[in-house]
Amino acid sequence: MNILVVNDDGIDAVGIKILANHLKKYGNVVVVSPDRVRSASSHSIIIRDSISFIESKKIEGIKAYQISGMPADCVRLGLSLLNVDFDIVFSGINDGLNLATDVFYSGTVGAAREAMFSGLPSVSISTDFNCFDIVNNELDSVLDYVFKNKLYSKEYVLNINFPNKGFNKSLGYRFTKQGIKLYRTTFVEKENSKFIEGHSVLTLDSNKDSDVSLGKEGYITFVPLGLDQTSNYLGELRKYDK
Repeated sequence: MNILVVNDDGIDAVGIKILANHLKKYGNVVVVSPDRVRSASSHSIIIRDSISFIESKKIEGIKAYQISGMPADCVRLGLSLLNVDFDIVFSGINDGLNLATDVFYSGTVGAAREAMFSGLPSVSISTDFNCFDIVNNELDSVLDYVFKNKLYSKEYVLNINFPNKGFNKSLGYRFTKQGIKLYRTTFVEKENSKFIEGHSVLTLDSNKDSDVSLGKEGYITFVPLGLDQTSNYLGELRKYDK
């Protein structure tokens, strides 16, 4: 099996080194990563400027490349420029959870979605900020579970999140739905007419069967994310057809 590993935290990130090394027992691993942090880049791509694609020695024992583009570009360039017939794409491990509506901002999920655009199964994996101890302890079990049960598919991105901060061990695995987070962000002026993000007022849904709630309870969550974002309100709106 040929496995492409990408991320949005950059080639120097802890998470991508952990993921790439843990995936080696499943096949041939190749890394393509941004040359800098590209967090919250969503599914953006570079289309009008050139993109550098340079071999990197920053992940010992694994063939790796760093690019000047976005996380989704890692998939696009990796599939185009490397003479490898990849079977699956893994994105992560992100330093920060990608739950609920985080998936719209996430470069980690965006890169995995790009793989789905290209007809490949993909898996995105995230953990809470600076929570790599639980990843090191449980990632092997998670990956064995994914591969043994062939949980990946060309029809969806399998979005996996480790539990919220504070859990040294997960309570188990739960397949669930994407929850809802609503944001209202304030910005603080740092200098004349230049602002930086400040506090975000955050509203979480109360649905107990969601990645948000189950992550808070200590579970590793698995959410299949599809391409069709048509709202359930379509049926109601069709009465206005004319």
